[in-house]
Amino acid sequence: MRDLLPLYIEGDCGKETERLLAAHLKTCNECKGIYDMMQSPLMIQKDDRMIQEIAEVKEERRFKERYYRRLILTGTALFCGGYVLMMALYLLLF
Repeated sequence: MRDLLPLYIEGDCGKETERLLAAHLKTCNECKGIYDMMQSPLMIQKDDRMIQEIAEVKEERRFKERYYRRLILTGTALFCGGYVLMMALYLLLF
């Protein structure tokens, strides 16, 4: 009977099954308790610690993205500067 409760709540079971479940719920307190629990809305509490951890992870990701972007741009600028310097020396010497 417990396996059929979700179908009964959603109205997805046949008329005969629905009738049997309704009769069973009138006599079985255990199943009635489960039925009532399934009917009540689920309250989800926000955990401030978890929200803080998520914010810290996002901030760390943003920091790493900025850091590595700056590192790559600096490396590229140094390489290009070195290349231009080498070409200038080559043109001056030859």
